[in-house]
Parts: sequence; C-alpha cells; structure tokens
Amino acid sequence: MRRVSPLLLALTGSLPLAAPTAPPRPAPAPVCVLPAGPLPTQTRAVFLLDTSGSMRGIGDGQANIFERVKVSLNNYVRAEQPDRVDLVTFDSGVRTQRSYDLPGAAGRFNGDLGALRADGRNTYLYQSLQAALKPLAGAERYLTRVFVLTDGIDNDTSRTATAQSALAAFTGRGALDSLHYVALGATVPADAARALAASGYADSQTVPVGEVPDLTLVAAGDGLRTVTDAGKVAAPYPDGTPLALASGVGGVGLAQPTAQGGQVRLSVPPRLPHGTAALLCAPSTRAEAPARRVLLRLNIGTDPALSWLNPAADRLLKAGETVNLRYRAAADLNLDGARVGGLNGTGLEGVLEGQPGSREFTVRLTNEALEPGRILTPTLALANGRRLALPTVTGDEGGRVIPVLIINNSVNPTPPVPVAEPENPGGLARIAAWLLGGAALLGLLFFLWRRRQARRVAPAAPVSAPPPAVEGLEYREDRTLALVTANGDVSSVNMPLGGAFDLGQLASVPHLSGLRAEQHRDGLSIITVPADLEVSQGARLLQSGDVVRPGTLLGVAVARLSRAPHPPLGSLVGLGLPLRLLADGVTLHVTGPYGDHAFTLGAGITDLGAAFQAPALAGVRVSSSGPRVLLADVPSHLILSRFGEPAPLRPGTYLPPASELTFLND
Repeated sequence: MRRVSPLLLALTGSLPLAAPTAPPRPAPAPVCVLPAGPLPTQTRAVFLLDTSGSMRGIGDGQANIFERVKVSLNNYVRAEQPDRVDLVTFDSGVRTQRSYDLPGAAGRFNGDLGALRADGRNTYLYQSLQAALKPLAGAERYLTRVFVLTDGIDNDTSRTATAQSALAAFTGRGALDSLHYVALGATVPADAARALAASGYADSQTVPVGEVPDLTLVAAGDGLRTVTDAGKVAAPYPDGTPLALASGVGGVGLAQPTAQGGQVRLSVPPRLPHGTAALLCAPSTRAEAPARRVLLRLNIGTDPALSWLNPAADRLLKAGETVNLRYRAAADLNLDGARVGGLNGTGLEGVLEGQPGSREFTVRLTNEALEPGRILTPTLALANGRRLALPTVTGDEGGRVIPVLIINNSVNPTPPVPVAEPENPGGLARIAAWLLGGAALLGLLFFLWRRRQARRVAPAAPVSAPPPAVEGLEYREDRTLALVTANGDVSSVNMPLGGAFDLGQLASVPHLSGLRAEQHRDGLSIITVPADLEVSQGARLLQSGDVVRPGTLLGVAVARLSRAPHPPLGSLVGLGLPLRLLADGVTLHVTGPYGDHAFTLGAGITDLGAAFQAPALAGVRVSSSGPRVLLADVPSHLILSRFGEPAPLRPGTYLPPASELTFLND
C-alpha cells in the first residue's frame, strides 16, 4: 500500500474549506436626489475643439482626424437635437467662439463647422477651457453638456491657468450639467485627470490613435429626456445595472430595479401632471467618473391643458400627406411664442396656426420625408420651456413617388412578334439606309452647332438697381409690423402669431438678417440685434431683451459695409447675409445663415448669377479645372475673399474651400 505524504494530505484536506471565488458584485445604485429650484427645460451642447495642426497629423500629430472629428460633432447635433450649440475652437488660446439657437441657425452652424481648419501651432488647453466655461449661464433654462476634444496636452508656458482653475471657472453650472474630456490618441495628463475626478461633474476617456469617438455614446446615460410611455423609458446602461429614481410627486417610481435591453419601466399614478420631473440615476462604469443622471420630463396621458377636438384624425401619413390636429387650450395656458417641436431632421414638418387671442388652434403636420414605419411624437413647445406631448404620427408606404425608368435586362427576353416580310425588301432597305444616313448627318451638324455655342461666353446679366433700403420699422397698435423705406413707402410684414422669427428672412430683406424678435404679452420682444445693425427708438439703441410697445416707430441703420446695400439676391434671398462660397470639388455651395444652395459646374465658363438665378452674383464667372474651380472674373460691385482674410481673390486663381462675398455700396 502506497503511503500518502503528510504535506499532500494537509493540502487536500484544506480544499473543502476554501470559499469559492465570488463573481464581482455590481456597483450599488447611487443616491438619487432631485435638485431643488427651477429645473432646465432645454438642452445645450458646448464643443471645445482643438484646431492645432496636430489634429491633421502635422508636427507632433499622430493621425489626420480633424475632418472626421467634425463629422462626429455634426452627427451628435443631428441625433441629439440640442436647443443651443456653442462652438469654441482653440490653439494658441481661443480662436473662435460662436453660439447657435437651433433649429433656426442650423444653416449657419453647418457652414461655420465646414469652414473650420486645423492650422494652429499650439495647444493652450487650460486657458481656452477656462474662457469657454466662464461665460456659460442659464442653468435654470439649459441642461448643458460640455465636450473637450483634443489630441495633445497643455503647452502654455505662461501657466496662467491650470486644469483645476479651468474647471472651477464654470460658476454658472447647473446641478445636472456635465463635462466630457475626450483625449484623441493621447493620454489624459495627470493634473487634468486629478482635477476632472475631483470636480464632481466631469469625466474623461481616451480614444485610440486614428479613431474618432461617437459623441452620442460618450455622453450616453445623462441629459434631458421627454417620456411619453411609462413602459418604455430609455436607460442606455448595461443589462443588470441597478437604477434609482427620484421625483417630487408621490407614486412615481421604478417598476423594475435594473436596466434591461436599454430600457426601464416606471410606475406612475393614474393622473400625473404633464411635465412632472423625475431623476433617473445609475452608477458609472468607471470608478473615477460621477454617477449618470438623466432628467426625465413625464408627459404621460392626456394633458388637461389641451382638448383634442378631432381625435379621429388619420395620423398614418404617406409621403406628401397632411393631417390637421385641432385643439382648444385651457384658459390659463399662454400660447404666445408656442411652436411645434420634436421634429427637427425627421422628415415630418409641423406648423402651428391660430388667430390672436383665440384658444383654438391647429397643428398641421406634413410628411415630407418620414421613413415608412417610423413613429414620432411631436410636441407643443411653449415659450416658458414647457413641452406638451401631441399624438403620435406614423410614416406609411406610398405617396408621392418619383417615376423610375425600368430597363429590362433579363437573360431570356420575350421573343419579338414575327412580322411579314415586304414584297420588295431590297428597295425598302435602300430607302431605310438613306433615311438613317440623313438622320446621322443632321445629328452630327446639330452636335457641332451646340459645341460652338457652348464655347461662347454669355454676356453678364445686368445688375438691376437695388430697391429703396429699409430705414424704419413700425410696430402698430394692432400688433402688426411694417417696413418703412427711404422714400416713405410702408409695407406690412406677415408676422407669426407666436414663436421667434428672423425679420430679414421673413420680409426677404437681406440686410435685416439676424434681427430676431417674437410677440410678447407686453409688445414685441427683441431677441437678437446683430452687432453690425443699429435699431433705435428715438435716441436709444435697442438691445436684446428690450420690449417694444405697440404704436412705436423704430429706426434702422447699417454699421457694416456688407449690409449697406440691398443686393438683388433672387433665389438666394432666403439664405440671409453674409454669404459664403464653399468649393467642394466642382460643386459650389452658396451658404448663408439660414441654408445653402448648391450647383455642380459643367464644361466651359459659368456665370454664377445665371446659375443661381441671383442678379447680385452676375459677373462672377468660374470654370472647372480638373478637380478644382478656377476664378475667371469678379465684377466691380462685390469682393470675393478667402474666409477670414481681407485680401480679395483675383481672377486666374483657384477658389479656396471657403470664401466670403462682400457687396459694395456703389
């Protein structure tokens, strides 16, 4: 019998006593407390974008990612649809700092983003972050997400700012605001990592070299969401993540304790006031990052503030179809400034129609490009930020369809029907040959004639004399608005009853573009006055926030050269001023604050005035030269210059990717 070693016996004897390895326990649900005071009703995205040359792989850069980063940024705006976007670029300090109220300024945002270039020489990160965070305010209105996108580290030798002082500059931060530091192919500096972890509202992550982040995933799990179905609340966390919910209304809670399939179910009382706020909380997947928190606006059930007058309306819309939803508002519901929301970029267009002082109104919804089967929940957005859910609308197959020419390329085509042969096939064949030869000759002559005509340069269309400039605005006692020209003519403007509007776009007067206002209970509320436009009431200049009383005459004066004339923009009048010319290969885009028009160049010289049906551009002639566009001529009534540079472009040079058009006051 083989004897067992005492050591082996001791080891084996201890095995049953060893505790099995337990799986890692998930982090517990965080403490969830709804912040006190007014809660935000809109969202804001702030982008701090590094424009140093390293973002294009120049110098110490490791990859050319700048253009793809811009695409990722634009994708986030399209997907999340924030109400406001702040775009801050930096290299040796802040380079540009612009704000956009969406969706009205979407065209201007797209143009500015497309024109950005990464050609800076430094990365003064901390002083730029401090300058971007310091002016942010409005926490009672906006829930703010800040994104810092850089591939480097701070190299400011002056050390006027540190990571800690930069984050501390966000003094106007709301309790639910967040900051996401994204290191593009670089490590997060140690001092920045410590400051981010200590801030209580910021986190960081690193993206591998050459890759670009999906910003919707970077900020997933926080923000502001509207809930219309208590059984399907978005919870973008891993399955099994423990959740917590806080609400100021009794009976609102979680119907399940963890996230499953990216969703969670809520339990709510039978009659829940619309707009009830709740806070959904989840632990972060990284120990150094703060807990994830989503502010929920619960719009469940029928809002007592609205009475739906035609609930049988057909809301299954084919392409091109329209449905009118009729409502009666409660007596205490203020409809001034209301608009249809929640439809930006969906293909469903919404318009609010009603008479001043009436409690009945109509929401007209039109399927312009809504995908079949997609279900949308439009909202009625009030001026105070409150949003009331409207009935869902579903896209359907069919409707307006562009006819497509179908070519049969089957392998076994249907055999032709036999035709009886003529008695004199030889004579008919000769006649057919003569006819075919004559047709070919005529076709060749026509081709040569068209080719000769194409070589001729069409004379420039004469620039028509500009109409009298608008020098005054009359806000009448009946709360209507009229334009007053230099020769005393008065013309009314079809001003909307509610919601902000741009007077330049509304009245087709380009030099008033950017002057934004809206109807207010006390008069006409001025939202924005461009820096290069002076609007006066007597001897006082109006500013943002002023309210104009009915029965007031305002003066308008231009302070910048590009606004001084009234150029006949023709089909481009809706774009507003100033205009930019963007060259994308041989496709030219004329871009303004409110949109853009595109034209692809053909062979020969093209007059942009004729191409865009805009007399103001008559005489601007270009031609394609390989993959680029050559400037052939510039008329004397305008200046074409590279974007951001005062020197004018001369004929015979290639168009840069972005250039500005300045109209001269003859």
